[in-house]
Amino acid sequence: MCEFHGHHFPYPQRMLLTQRHKLVVNPESVNELYDLVEDPHELHNRNADPAYEAVRDALLANLYRQLRERGDNFYHWMTSMYPVGGKDHDASLSSFEVAR
Repeated sequence: MCEFHGHHFPYPQRMLLTQRHKLVVNPESVNELYDLVEDPHELHNRNADPAYEAVRDALLANLYRQLRERGDNFYHWMTSMYPVGGKDHDASLSSFEVAR
């Protein structure tokens, strides 16, 4: 997993890399999903490809889990946007705020 905090872009990014796939989550743009075996030069974004839906959803869930375990606040809005599982927190609050 890699994180980018938006030094040259107005938004942060997170990336999850496996032996076969690379997922880049771009909150303000199009997410990227590459099959590194079929497309080692990352020329074809498969994020919207129905054939990769199960792979994409599994990678998103994996990324979400890792972000939560690390305490990376980037996970906080993912339950509203992606199929990563049920919400067990108030997505309108940051991880530093407490629901009252």
